[in-house]
Amino acid sequence: MKFSKIDGMKVLSLDAHEVGEISGAEIDTKKWSVTHIHIELSDEAVKELGYKKPIFGNITICLSVGYVKAVGDVVSLNRTVKGLEKIPECR
Repeated sequence: MKFSKIDGMKVLSLDAHEVGEISGAEIDTKKWSVTHIHIELSDEAVKELGYKKPIFGNITICLSVGYVKAVGDVVSLNRTVKGLEKIPECR
């Protein structure tokens, strides 16, 4: 699958909350595989996860592909929104 097909795709948690949308990915160039996806958090997810909403821009987290349950019309995760609390921001 081309990355362009999932770029901008909505991401839903296991409890059916909109977490945000795909905005990038990290690749292991030794194995040529995607290791993490970047998710630009929705306003609801920012609040739910306890982040402080920046005045400009968004908060983006780097989520291991192990959290992805399925990819279809949306990306479905195998965790609830609360299960994403310790995921770091992308730097």
